[in-house]
Amino acid sequence: MIFDDKLLIGMYVEYNITCDRLVSNPAVLQRFSQDYSGRIGKDVEPANLSHHLLNLRRLGEKSGGLPRLRRNYNGRN
Repeated sequence: MIFDDKLLIGMYVEYNITCDRLVSNPAVLQRFSQDYSGRIGKDVEPANLSHHLLNLRRLGEKSGGLPRLRRNYNGRN
């Protein structure tokens, strides 16, 4: 399956959940997968999406992968 990386990256930033937490939480991954499937109009297996998200994370933002999320530290930092 070919993924729409631009859409996935946008959704990743929108959800604001780190990749590790996203792929390790079945309920969140299922919701993310269903949302992505609805946006592209095709069914996507959560396992395939998880694998692709991890690959995007490994690429890094400079290489077109997942960006670092801007975390809110409530005044700390």
